[in-house]
Amino acid sequence: MMHTRRNFIACMLMALAPWRGATAADAASLPIDFAEFAGGLAQPRGLLFAPDGSLYVAEQLSGEIARIGADGRLTRIARGFESPHDLELDAAGHLYVADTGAGRIAKIDRAGAVSTFVDELESPVDLAFAPNGELWVCELTGKVRAFASATRSRTVVALKGPHGLAFARNGDTFINDWRGNQVVRLDAKGLLHPFADLAGPVGLSFSPAGELIVAQPQARRITRIGPDGRQRLLAEGLSEPRDPVFDRQGRLYVAETMAGRVLRHAGRW
Repeated sequence: MMHTRRNFIACMLMALAPWRGATAADAASLPIDFAEFAGGLAQPRGLLFAPDGSLYVAEQLSGEIARIGADGRLTRIARGFESPHDLELDAAGHLYVADTGAGRIAKIDRAGAVSTFVDELESPVDLAFAPNGELWVCELTGKVRAFASATRSRTVVALKGPHGLAFARNGDTFINDWRGNQVVRLDAKGLLHPFADLAGPVGLSFSPAGELIVAQPQARRITRIGPDGRQRLLAEGLSEPRDPVFDRQGRLYVAETMAGRVLRHAGRW
């Protein structure tokens, strides 16, 4: 049974791994209103802005975590992870890493020391702190779990393949169901509602205008979804875009994984 579960998880990770069909032309071209912010990254994803304006990036291929300062300088602050997928910061400035291949959430303290916050997880791929302080974790094998501490957790909801979540101001939570090809809404009472049909969503974020920005790496596009569920194409033809995020100025950033770079959108929101 244990071998069967490990094989299943391995297959899931292979299915989600960056597609290697991108070309040099893909990496060179950009859709209108996008510009390269940082390059030379080893399959970037899991973008996260810190309060000081620096951008943290998980490098899936090399197993490193990079920090891009407000001055544009890139520093790799930690290494040795196994296919890291996502990042999150707590109020004390500790950085959490979804160490997907190792089945754990790692913690990097302010001095740079790495420890295990919680392990024995099944393909943890996304992290987000809820308004109540719980750390929510998407396990690609089918669960979203909430950790009040390393030893106290609960299962929030079961989906086919949760991969990305965002908390709305009204108490709703929006979750990508990657394998279910949809975005769902979890209301404050814990009831689940379909919200939008979308092929392979990975990562989502609220814009300053209240729209959901969703990346679709296999479809090579970014979609914006209004509060009414209406979809509009923001960009297409990208080399596996993932994990959109906004800075304090309201500018959109996206990891273009197979081009090894982070893009910044020049449009207004």
